[in-house]
Amino acid sequence: METFEKGSKIKNGKLNILDLYGTWREMGRQYGALARPELRHIYDAAMTKLLNDAPDRQLVCQKAEKFVANYPFRFKEILRGMAETSGLSPEDLNLINALEVIASSELVSPQCSGIAAWGDYSAGPLVYGRNYDYLPWFKELSEDLALVAFHPADGSLSVAALGYAGEIYAVNAMNETGLFLELNNGMPSGGALWYDSRVPAVAALFGFMFDCSTLDEIESAFQTTRANFAYIVGVADGQTARCFEWPVFDVKLRLSHSRPGLTVLTNHFTEFSWGLPRPDDKTYWMTRTRRQNLLNLAKHFKGTINETVMKNIMDTKIDELGATTEQTLYQLVAVPERYELWFKIPEEQEWTQIDMKSILKPRED
Repeated sequence: METFEKGSKIKNGKLNILDLYGTWREMGRQYGALARPELRHIYDAAMTKLLNDAPDRQLVCQKAEKFVANYPFRFKEILRGMAETSGLSPEDLNLINALEVIASSELVSPQCSGIAAWGDYSAGPLVYGRNYDYLPWFKELSEDLALVAFHPADGSLSVAALGYAGEIYAVNAMNETGLFLELNNGMPSGGALWYDSRVPAVAALFGFMFDCSTLDEIESAFQTTRANFAYIVGVADGQTARCFEWPVFDVKLRLSHSRPGLTVLTNHFTEFSWGLPRPDDKTYWMTRTRRQNLLNLAKHFKGTINETVMKNIMDTKIDELGATTEQTLYQLVAVPERYELWFKIPEEQEWTQIDMKSILKPRED
């Protein structure tokens, strides 16, 4: 175990697990010191590629600065703290924080698949499976994946977010009340509009997790927040899951009348009240095929889905009638009621269990 000030870091396979405590600036200082090697590797490897592909460094930096410009103050404080201890400048950290946003200008965008099963579909409490799919060169950063637990001193809920080191936002997260959240790209249905003038939706989601203790509270947060880009977000507690289809102009809770106890998320909206046609499958990353394959697998395993079955579902490749693709960078299976999480990097790390309860509980000083 490595320690710095109030924070600590351990490794679980390739996954870095950081435990941070204190004010937002203090947690940033701990983050910067403990994740210094990973942050440097991301900057050297990934940023070099981005800057090689886009020689106008000033333009790349401007994109990163615009991304963080409207961040909540508390999250900017994390970045300020990181700049004090990481050996990287604020500009460098902005680039790392915005890495996936800048990279998404490439032709291949985030794909991702998710499935939650409960009620008649499960063999116990709700279980959630999730594939994170993105650009193949991100596989070079598998040693830089981090589960970062924030324990704020201001009374906010404790939150653990999983992604690449240096990303101060949420694409996968669990908080101390057991809420689990994951995000998918919704551009095939919601369009490619991007608003620099809004708080980035991924940062807003991070805030939701610090502030919301129930699904009803997080639904209210969605209803009062405008996205800066189109997303599909799954949120679950121990008993049920909800799916929010969130373009820049509205948000709708997806209602599933025909399959109570099951929700499947890929990259297109399926709430019928939008009145949208289904997107072209080949143009948009086989989103319809991945969704239908997961629905079929859920139907086949209905009544038996637990964490073991869910791992098998997530391991099933698209050419084997599943949803995992060559772009699947890592995978998660969560049982929120038990605060359990399993993590996998295809071809690099097999399913590894993480005890989220011990990570999210308050520290006894």
